Amino acid sequence: MSLSELTLPHADDAMTGHPADTRDLVDTAEQLAASLNGWIAAGRAGALPNETMRHLMAALVKVYAAKFDEGQRPVLLDAESDVSATAVLVTASALMKASNLEIFELGMWQSWSGTR
Repeated sequence: MSLSELTLPHADDAMTGHPADTRDLVDTAEQLAASLNGWIAAGRAGALPNETMRHLMAALVKVYAAKFDEGQRPVLLDAESDVSATAVLVTASALMKASNLEIFELGMWQSWSGTR
């Protein structure tokens, strides 16, 4: 069974507004995050298929953008996060390259949108 088969039914259920279904999705996401962190700690990050990583990244980017559109500005990494500045830069650069964006465009968008 694929990751999407495990999570998509929960995502559809969460849209119905049932608190228990939403809790299931949150619990599954927390378990996935813990499992991925365990893989990283064990030096197994390379074992995660690239396609699976792309699906997860795309879903998280879309969730954040939807929250942004709703007026929410959630903090992505808190002060206790163990994510390095280098990891953030590598990921941000890869996202910008994948979207065919230049740093100038990011600066312009931040100026226009008032998100700076």
